[in-house]
Amino acid sequence: MHAEVIIRIDGQTVATLKQEIEGSAFEQERQIERVQQRIGGVLTESGFQRIADSVAAPGCCGRPMKNCGPEEIHLHTMSGKVFLTRRRYRCRVCGQSLFPADEAICFGGHRMTKLLAQRICQLATVEHFTRLEQLLDDQHGIAVGHEEMLELVHQAGGAAEAARRADVESWRDRRRPAGDWPEPQFRPSRIYVSCDGIMYCTNLTEPDPEHPDQKRLIWQQMKVGCVYWQNAQGSWQKRVIWGRDCPEDFGATLYRLACECGYRQAPEKIFAADGGDWCWDIQARYFSQATRILDWYHANEHLWETARHLISVTADAHVWARQAETVLWNQGGEKLTLWLREQQKSHRWRGRALEALQSLLRYFELRTEHTKYPEYRLKEWQIGSGMIESTAKQLVGLRLKGPGMHWSEKGALAITALRAQDLNGLWNTFWNNLSLSV
Repeated sequence: MHAEVIIRIDGQTVATLKQEIEGSAFEQERQIERVQQRIGGVLTESGFQRIADSVAAPGCCGRPMKNCGPEEIHLHTMSGKVFLTRRRYRCRVCGQSLFPADEAICFGGHRMTKLLAQRICQLATVEHFTRLEQLLDDQHGIAVGHEEMLELVHQAGGAAEAARRADVESWRDRRRPAGDWPEPQFRPSRIYVSCDGIMYCTNLTEPDPEHPDQKRLIWQQMKVGCVYWQNAQGSWQKRVIWGRDCPEDFGATLYRLACECGYRQAPEKIFAADGGDWCWDIQARYFSQATRILDWYHANEHLWETARHLISVTADAHVWARQAETVLWNQGGEKLTLWLREQQKSHRWRGRALEALQSLLRYFELRTEHTKYPEYRLKEWQIGSGMIESTAKQLVGLRLKGPGMHWSEKGALAITALRAQDLNGLWNTFWNNLSLSV
């Protein structure tokens, strides 16, 4: 099959493309895709050249800059590489040179379009950087270097992180009058707030205590926050936040997000978390009006761990743990502490076994207000923190914890920030508003 495509722009023929299309269905589709890319390249090059020709001469130091004539560049686009001729201008006073067309067409200081930059960053949020070059070539027939893609991701994700940090600063430095809070975008009747931390490997090193002559990579924690609720149809909705801040600053970011999701107006407010002290510090500072729930699975894990210290026979340890679990499930943490005291009196625990039992007792004595599970279930509240755990995996674990991966601070925050835009349903909004300095 012989295909011939004549491209006319404003009635004038600018290109004639010819292509023999033959072979298997797979081969024909690939050939057709190449024709489509060639058509896109012709249209893109023509449209961009018009933009370049229409850019007005810039000024500098109070006077028009000198036109130093045309220079040609190549530009990476979704339709492949195109060539443009644009004018260079130079200031007669300070000597600065400018290509104003580049600012209108190129994305930041990169020789690529914004749409291609968006696609590269989208791929980077799900794939290892070592595979990006091949994926980009396979999908779009475009060759962009590894270092340029890495810099692009750092800049785009860094812009999202900078915006988040600026929001933190505005909350920390300014005392807001009553009622001066973000307008809620949603109106749930019941809203949950949760936070957690997830570790990832950095490219920083420290001495290895087991091998003094060697160094090991350092792991750091990324904080993750989540606000979630059910809509009128019963489907779960959530919004997420990330950060490497101190708990006070991260809590401010999480509270801002919660306000946007309707936290202050919701009749039922629940803060669910595991046993991390910094999580409960955030709850006490920013979410004191919310009912506190200690993650059921985390609490239950403490019971089973203690059972293994108390009783050496596995079957008997399971029996003891089941009994404790039943008390906690049916009667809550307060009744469990009474049951544990009776256990302490009725058995002659000694040594490590006694220490383990006393530690468990102290743990639940401090958390009786967090462990009223029968009451929570009666109200049909979620008693687990599965939502924040899955969010931490989606936001950080799936991308930052791959085999052999280790990250700079800048890279980890950039990738996480970009993934958060996607999880929050703001990917296109973020890119529509994003601009990078040249």
